[in-house]
Amino acid sequence: MPKKQRRDMTEWWLTYLGPAQVGNIRGPRKVLTDDEVARDTELQQQFDRVVDARGRTFLVERGTGGSTTGS
Repeated sequence: MPKKQRRDMTEWWLTYLGPAQVGNIRGPRKVLTDDEVARDTELQQQFDRVVDARGRTFLVERGTGGSTTGS
């Protein structure tokens, strides 16, 4: 991928208003190992992301019915 000489507006705003980052957001991404990829795939297959009526996000194990009742 060629290096960009000019940052677009979104990237500029993310520098100041984006999520906290420890490293350089424009730097090269970490190369994932086969073990990390397998673990991520396993987690995505075992859990579903559920949003309740209040907008809170939960990970629910598949096959449990996805009940998110609570306080």
